[in-house]
Amino acid sequence: MCGKNLLYLIISWANVACSYPSSFDQEIWLDNPDVSDTSNPRARMVDDLMHNHLKPGMSRASILSLLGKPYKDGIENRLPKGVTIPDSLSSTLIHSSSCTPEKQKKALDDFNAFYHSHSQPDTLMLYPVGWSTIDPNFLAVKFDGNGQVSEYWVEQH
Repeated sequence: MCGKNLLYLIISWANVACSYPSSFDQEIWLDNPDVSDTSNPRARMVDDLMHNHLKPGMSRASILSLLGKPYKDGIENRLPKGVTIPDSLSSTLIHSSSCTPEKQKKALDDFNAFYHSHSQPDTLMLYPVGWSTIDPNFLAVKFDGNGQVSEYWVEQH
């Protein structure tokens, strides 16, 4: 009896897992905007979306028409590609319990100074696309100064 229940459970789970398409389906996408949904069906279709539906040069209006209202829409200061935070400014120093409060403050000030001098404003739309182990994943769509898509990717928050 236990074996039959386990088999039934596995088959039921497989049916649910396969009930959402891996190709982009706009209706399912628009019906699942919840960032707290750890099994969001958007996760299965985001690769197809990025490879076959999103293109550099798309307008903001076409993104809104395709993907609906984003979770977050605005300007964020971010480090450009290729610029990394030096190990000497690691956040482990800032949060280290073995550091004195003065050293922690200096490490935080140094980190903030580096970030301020190297970051640039980017116009982004973020769409929730499921979860990793403990953090949500987002489709990030970046726009250039003309309001056109310049790039897109999935990132973890």
